[in-house]
Amino acid sequence: MRIALNVIIVMLLTCFPTTASHAAAHFEATVVDAQTRQPLPFASIYVSRTSSTISNAVGTFSIKCDSADVLRISYVGYKTLTIRASRLPRQVGLQPMENQLNEVVVRPVDLKKLIRKTTTETRRQLRKYSYRQSSFFYRQITFADSTCIELMEAFLQAKSAVYLQDMFLQKGRFAGIQPDSLHRYAFWTNFFTVSELPMLTRYDIYNNTDAKPLTRNYEDFYDLDYDVIFDDTGRLVVVHFIPKPYVTDPILDVKLYIDEKTYRLRKMEGEKRYVPVVHKEYEIEMQDTLEMIKITKSQDFQNFNLTVNMTEERGFLEVQSVYIDSQYMKYGKLFNTRSILFNVGDQTGSKEKKLRVYGNGDLHNYILEQGYDQQFWHDNEVIRRTPVEQKVMELFEHQNLFGVFE
Repeated sequence: MRIALNVIIVMLLTCFPTTASHAAAHFEATVVDAQTRQPLPFASIYVSRTSSTISNAVGTFSIKCDSADVLRISYVGYKTLTIRASRLPRQVGLQPMENQLNEVVVRPVDLKKLIRKTTTETRRQLRKYSYRQSSFFYRQITFADSTCIELMEAFLQAKSAVYLQDMFLQKGRFAGIQPDSLHRYAFWTNFFTVSELPMLTRYDIYNNTDAKPLTRNYEDFYDLDYDVIFDDTGRLVVVHFIPKPYVTDPILDVKLYIDEKTYRLRKMEGEKRYVPVVHKEYEIEMQDTLEMIKITKSQDFQNFNLTVNMTEERGFLEVQSVYIDSQYMKYGKLFNTRSILFNVGDQTGSKEKKLRVYGNGDLHNYILEQGYDQQFWHDNEVIRRTPVEQKVMELFEHQNLFGVFE
């Protein structure tokens, strides 16, 4: 009788399964410094290789996962936090490690040795893993003065070890109100900067290649300074490559975050330094007007800020995210472009259209050929939009502008 009763119970459980207690949902929060409460942009939020994201430029993120999943939230120089999704607060505070370890005696750093070993390790990673592919999500928003003229999103495929190369368009969409090609300038510039071979070749002042750190002759162009910070991985040396005063070509003023134990790059942040160009013919004509001279000197104003985060989630050193904020004057307007690129992992896609980063191809035409799939983009936000991006997105969607320029 007892056996028969047990059989009946099993049958009932099979026919009427219990409702899952951990349903998938979107979980949102803002990552901040636990002490200053300042947002931490581009922090890594990791659940699994198929479920991860980063915080946006204002520190906010959204991720779809089960309520029982554990999120690992990390940021270079901060203590990593692990937390169950169901317990995620609206604001996640990360504790800076250097303040926790302020009594640690900091050993002096041999910078030449550190840079030499870092360059060697970077080359080794590139040789061993250069074939590895990743998919990337890309978002770009462009303003002319205070008017948004374009928003673009795309999924790209590229080789991701150390730096990005061999890019292919998988899927994209764009919307804009600018009828000419001004808005396209920043896109090609951004990907050319990220895609070209960085840091590992000898800088040649005659080949129009911007000077970078970790070149074999970096001492000809840079003075060095450094700081030491800590995080969960151990000691990080932050090497500041400071351009020498006599360098007049565009050059990166940059900080490299280097793991002292493994000699691997964890992060790069800085800006490209430009020398202002004064149009002499205007200067002579306007030399009696101080205000006009100031306008003349700002004609070629450019600003280019760059943040690159690296990851080893898949067992090798690869690009995790790239953020670029660039400004330039053209036709009397100040153009500002902000773009974010994020590694979404092993996903594969179409390779029908290859991105030609030197500008011979037109990405917009490639996207138009594919057509616009509104449902696909509704389901694939990947990185939480900032309030400005969300407002622009809603405006473009309401006016049905995606895929066309008016």
